[in-house]
Amino acid sequence: GGGRRHVVIQMGGPGGRVIDMGKGGSDRRQISSGSSPFGGIFESFMGGNAGGFPDIFGRQGGRERRRSSSKRPPPRSTAGRDIDEVDYNVNGPDMDYEPGLQVKLKNVAGRQNGMEGRIVGKSGSRYRVRLENNNLVEVAGRNLQQVVEGAVLHNLQSRPELNGRKVRLVSFDPQRGKYQGYLSGSRQPQLIRPQNVILPDETPVRLAGLMRNVQMNGETATVVSFSSDESKYLIDLGGRTTKIAMRNVFAG
Repeated sequence: GGGRRHVVIQMGGPGGRVIDMGKGGSDRRQISSGSSPFGGIFESFMGGNAGGFPDIFGRQGGRERRRSSSKRPPPRSTAGRDIDEVDYNVNGPDMDYEPGLQVKLKNVAGRQNGMEGRIVGKSGSRYRVRLENNNLVEVAGRNLQQVVEGAVLHNLQSRPELNGRKVRLVSFDPQRGKYQGYLSGSRQPQLIRPQNVILPDETPVRLAGLMRNVQMNGETATVVSFSSDESKYLIDLGGRTTKIAMRNVFAG
């Protein structure tokens, strides 16, 4: 209270330090780090100045939340997702993955969970995947996360010099509404919003957050092209095409 900024720092989380490349917008921020939160992240990206906690690739964070004079309570955030963002927890048909696509196993038992591989075929409703250790497994589509190669950073406000850099997307968290990805030549994972990364043509995607055509949320589609002037994708919905905003498309 009293106009103070409220920052939540979570130490020693699973997987070590993760840098958030999304924009701010809430007065509660989470920074997961395996070391001191005032070390490498702030020194390398903010010149050692931790004041204000700006998001690396978004607008200035750490702002005070104004009290609303309305009797209606302000909306609440869920599990690290900003209150003004798209809800990516949508239901729909299984993604249609083609042979040759690089994927990552998720929510499977044993040591193979999280391993990457390449789809080599399909047996009924299950995909046959050749893993990086050369094992061949059959898994349901819901246990696969596509790995997107050659995605491009776009419209980053606080680090515009990184626009145009290629990034490898290895997972998508619908709760946070962010990808985890790696810049070319870097082993440091980054969290990236869908509206800040251009997916390559022919990427299978799912729709979310549509307000006028709510019935389309959860549908699957394929990226045909991207218009940098409009910041919109042209997508193929099984024979019909339409334009859609970047934030309403994610690679699942």
